[in-house]
Amino acid sequence: MDAETTKTSIAETHTDQGSRRGELVAASILFLLASVQVLWFTVLPDLDSTGNVWSVSLLFIILVGAYLGLSVSDARERIRSLLGGPTRRLLIGPGILLVVALAYAATSGLAMGPRVTVYAAYLFAPPALILLCRGSSESASLWGLAAALLFWMPIEFDLLPSLPFPPPDGYDVSRVVAIVAAFYLFLVGWPLKGIGYSLSFGWSDLKLVGTAFVVYALVALPLGLTVGFLAWRPDVSIGGLLVTPVVIYLITALPEEFLFRGVMQNLLMRYCGSKRGLAIAAIIFGVAHLPDLRYVILATLAGFAYGWVYLRTGKITASALTHTSVNWVWGLLLSYP
Repeated sequence: MDAETTKTSIAETHTDQGSRRGELVAASILFLLASVQVLWFTVLPDLDSTGNVWSVSLLFIILVGAYLGLSVSDARERIRSLLGGPTRRLLIGPGILLVVALAYAATSGLAMGPRVTVYAAYLFAPPALILLCRGSSESASLWGLAAALLFWMPIEFDLLPSLPFPPPDGYDVSRVVAIVAAFYLFLVGWPLKGIGYSLSFGWSDLKLVGTAFVVYALVALPLGLTVGFLAWRPDVSIGGLLVTPVVIYLITALPEEFLFRGVMQNLLMRYCGSKRGLAIAAIIFGVAHLPDLRYVILATLAGFAYGWVYLRTGKITASALTHTSVNWVWGLLLSYP
């Protein structure tokens, strides 16, 4: 190996190490921000001294810790190494999530019968599908899409029994359970290359994020105002400026980008090429916003913008930044149905 090659190899190693450290730092910061906002200022003050403080806190730590922890590539590699073979990897994660969800339901006084049945079927159906069709390498993309739909459809049509956080009428974290289950399947259980779930960004990534946002806004804003879907109604507050973007990123943008770009667009591009895969994923994303056709058109255009960022950066976390910017600015300055 010549000197120039050695220098290049060392530089790449340092860059990779820096990126991995960046992943850990970013995940830790987001976890801290979420903990302060959700637990310290929102949830725990509303629980009396005899309430479910420990079960609520433990559920938050497990779900949000897993959600953000899976963004760290070193963590994913260690989990895969620890769990061993593919069958164990596919089944152990859903098993743990099922125990966590049911334990929380039991300590919160929620009805157990429907939750045991529905959550067991929901959490184990996608990995079971992958296990059954694992040998069909030629149609792996189609089976991956089917598994993704098994995660998405029950959430889209609100079929999962609620897990109020905190009980009895708090935010329903069944969606977060679903997100963690999907992340686990495609990052650990059946690792899908090219998802790009990394919270480490470079300036080039951020430039592409900003470019996509500006171009989309220049097209979608006048179009939305013209067709009457958008209306100019600024509503700026401190919470809207500081808290809302973090909530949008974690609860809406990142999960949707994981599904529509990291899984769907990723697999479609392998199956029918980059341009067609991007276009089909964008159209699916738009159709998911039915029944308002105006919303479908604007969401499809947004799907092209987010898909372009994902294609250029290889990171769903980057496309999620564009997604967050759109939703955030729209919420601050505009109103829509």
